[in-house]
Amino acid sequence: MIITSAPGKIILFGEHAVVYDKLGIACSIDKRCNVKILPNSKNNVFIEAEDFNLTDSLKKRELFNLCEEINYLINGKRFKEIREIFKKNQLIPGFFVISNILKKYGFKGLKLKIKSQVPKNLGSSSAAFSAISLAVLSFLGKKVSKKEISDFTYQGDLIAHGGTPSGIDNSIVTYGGYLKYRKSKGIEFLNVDFKIPLLIVDSGEKTITGETVSYIRKRRQENPEFINSVLDSLNDISEKALEPLKLQDFENLGKLMYRYYKELKKLDISTSRLDKIIEIALQNRALGVKPTGGWGGGCCVVLAKNQKRITDLIEVFERKGFKSFQAKIGVEGVKLIS
Repeated sequence: MIITSAPGKIILFGEHAVVYDKLGIACSIDKRCNVKILPNSKNNVFIEAEDFNLTDSLKKRELFNLCEEINYLINGKRFKEIREIFKKNQLIPGFFVISNILKKYGFKGLKLKIKSQVPKNLGSSSAAFSAISLAVLSFLGKKVSKKEISDFTYQGDLIAHGGTPSGIDNSIVTYGGYLKYRKSKGIEFLNVDFKIPLLIVDSGEKTITGETVSYIRKRRQENPEFINSVLDSLNDISEKALEPLKLQDFENLGKLMYRYYKELKKLDISTSRLDKIIEIALQNRALGVKPTGGWGGGCCVVLAKNQKRITDLIEVFERKGFKSFQAKIGVEGVKLIS
């Protein structure tokens, strides 16, 4: 039996803009997805996703047919058809990751169980794909680099993100820590060896990153001048955030977080509950606050002055009907447990 684990993530700056070769800054969090893998005597691939109450299995021919069909559609950028295939057949996107690995290294029957603590919009899909990739590769006896694990994870993100993942999610859940990322340049690790007083607040609204990414892509096609001007402004904010992050200047970092929120809000992907979280945080003396991940629901990150303010904010949000939690950030990336 093989067990692997991958962390969730927070996008500190750069969500959506990073898809268009703008700067993104991310860190891993200690909410993790665990994958357990066992041999399967029935010679098929069986997946059980406990947290989503999903189980499914595919035979070798079905799995490889899926692999060929999806890769064909990806090459044709027919991502709407891809989403329909997974939705219609109620297939777990992890099958596509597994199919690519087994296609490359040879088929073996396996049973795979997924159990995740990672909230939606905090890298839940990417964490699952990364843990799946390491588990299957280890099951096959392959010793591969984190770069290859990240690449297989990216293939899963193609499905989950509607065809245009930036590359930041698969990178941060695989490598862990803190990093900055730009599509044209790849990843660069950031040396952050201090604690950042961050609180994660859940809006309670389901969000599908692929839908918001697709929405912005469509708007950019229709009105490139306006959308590109917003993306350029978002990149400028992300660039400015590197210095206060390096200097532990939380006050200016917080101001830039709020600026990012105000700028990306122009693209109409915020919600009333996300806006309410922002309002509550600022009314209670948070240094900064912004939604993180795909927007359209999901979570916000709140930057406080210190740990005591975090404790106070947790109580405030609870009274207002919002669940919140503090996570350890900058943790280890995907790893083999046993």
